Order: sequence, then structure tokens, then C-alpha cells
Amino acid sequence: MKLFHFYRSEDQSGVSGTGLVAEGVQLTNGWCVLRWISSHSSLCFYQSIEQVRAIHSHGGKTEILVHEIAPLPKLRTETGSKRFEILMQIIDEASRLTVFAEEKSRPENGVDTSTLRLRSLIDLLEEDFSTRSKWSA
Repeated sequence: MKLFHFYRSEDQSGVSGTGLVAEGVQLTNGWCVLRWISSHSSLCFYQSIEQVRAIHSHGGKTEILVHEIAPLPKLRTETGSKRFEILMQIIDEASRLTVFAEEKSRPENGVDTSTLRLRSLIDLLEEDFSTRSKWSA
């Protein structure tokens, strides 16, 4: 995993400001999560650090400061790991739907298939949590 920050020397849009304006993490599978540090904060997901750089570097006016950290040892239980894997699949599927929404030519049935898969994954996660709640009550 790698942590990174955006440092802007000039704010072209007048929205994000200058200095440290965003923080992010590049996951071990290459995906990046970016959070804007502002009163209008949001989370964004990207498939690679190259994609982040291409979209947000503003011709070199935004520097991406990368901080490498060692991965944590596997401490999750089998159940926690299963839930985490389902959650990561949900994020991947939600990202796929976002890409479909932005594309002019969408694959036939792509949105429907992706939406059904997303619903199925959420149901699976919900089912797992309900089962656990019954046992702990």
C-alpha cells in the first residue's frame, strides 16, 4: 500500500485551494481511493495512480507526494476476511457502474448485469451480518 497527498501550487478552478488539498491510498491491487480535504469533501475511486495523475495533475501544478508503507500482517479471521472480500467486490462493481454511466457506448446489458451483481453482493453481506447477529443475541 502507498499513501499519497496532493500538493497544489496553484488552484486553477478556485475550488480546492493550494497546499495539501487531497489525501489518498493506493491499494495492493492498484486501485486508488482519493479524499478531497475541503468543506466539500468527497471520495473518489480510480483504477490506478496513473489515472489519478492524468486527471488531477493540472499540467504539473499539482504534485503527488507518495509515502510507501509496509503492508499489515494478515490478522483477519476467516469471517472478517470473507466480509472484506465481499466489500471489495461491492466497491469494484460500484466503480464499474460509475464507468458505465460516463461512457457514451455502453456494453449491451452491462449496466443490468452489473446492477444485479451489486445487489447480490449486498444481499450476501447483509445475510452474513444477520446470521452473526442471531448467534450473538
